[in-house]
Amino acid sequence: MKRSIGVLLLQISVALFLMVSGITGLLSSSAGDLEPVVRLFNDLFNNSSVLTVMIIILSISQIIAGFFLIVELFTTDLRITDMILFIFIILWVINIILVDFIGPFGSGSILQSTASLLSYFSTLSSHLMVLGALVLVTKKYA
Repeated sequence: MKRSIGVLLLQISVALFLMVSGITGLLSSSAGDLEPVVRLFNDLFNNSSVLTVMIIILSISQIIAGFFLIVELFTTDLRITDMILFIFIILWVINIILVDFIGPFGSGSILQSTASLLSYFSTLSSHLMVLGALVLVTKKYA
């Protein structure tokens, strides 16, 4: 499948983002950038062994997804990459809902000052950029 330079750059950046997030998640036991999703499940189950298993699974999944995105640059299209990315799109939407909507509006912290509002929009825009890149590099939607 022929892709533009912009989509190729997005695919490389998403691959690196996922791999770094997965490695960071394994090193810091936090699941990387998907930590709010892990915290939600921790609050639901309140079990440290479930939390540890979930962190390991999410972190390794992020590394594998990034690896498949890189491999896909040099091979034909892999269906497993689209399935993995679809799962990460769902997880990222949950992450956006938790981090960017429920958390700030629930605590009422975003309207306290101009600095907090700008910080909120900065975080929201970066999360939406990652979501857009995930959707774009998934061939079904590109």
